[in-house]
Amino acid sequence: MLALYATALSANARKPMAVAHHLALELDLHRVNVYRGEGMAPEFRAISPLAKVPALVDGELRLFESNAIIQYLAEGPGGGRLTSDDPALRADIARWMFWEASHWQPELTPVLAPIVAHGLGVAPAPSAPASWDAAALAPHLALLDDHLQGRDWLVADALSLADFAVAGMTTYFRYARFPFDAYPALAAWHARVEALPAWRATATEPWSTSGDPH
Repeated sequence: MLALYATALSANARKPMAVAHHLALELDLHRVNVYRGEGMAPEFRAISPLAKVPALVDGELRLFESNAIIQYLAEGPGGGRLTSDDPALRADIARWMFWEASHWQPELTPVLAPIVAHGLGVAPAPSAPASWDAAALAPHLALLDDHLQGRDWLVADALSLADFAVAGMTTYFRYARFPFDAYPALAAWHARVEALPAWRATATEPWSTSGDPH
């Protein structure tokens, strides 16, 4: 059986939890709260050397990195769902997954980190709200909003791994009071993601409601 080491408190770990739920895959879910130091256990470090979630075990396979895990779930036990047989569409899905890892998450992290740390109870309340207009982040918010104009989903108007990958960091958006009104296409896409049974099933406090972290 697939063994997934994760916590829904983590945006990255939520991705494979939601993908597995959507694909109706049977999982042996091991909840590892890395924010309480549980990731440092030697048996977990043997699977995830950097002590981060998520991590996946399938027989002899050991995987870390959330986007690699969701790709394996879809292409392996998921039977090719959430991806495509068309090389061009597969490349487009991969494009958004690479963008998520190399641009979207890195630019969101400094904006969200103080608020998320406070929500996790590991830091005091931040002195200022999230800087959604940060110069490094703004082009990527605009890119995503522009791309989603007239589209329901990121690739070929069908739900795919790209949507789960990019949606990961939006786990924190309500709690951090993202300005949805300023990005209507992104907001509509986010609402569609939130309506997915797999996304609802992996929602957790404090992120699932608007907070007052300041």
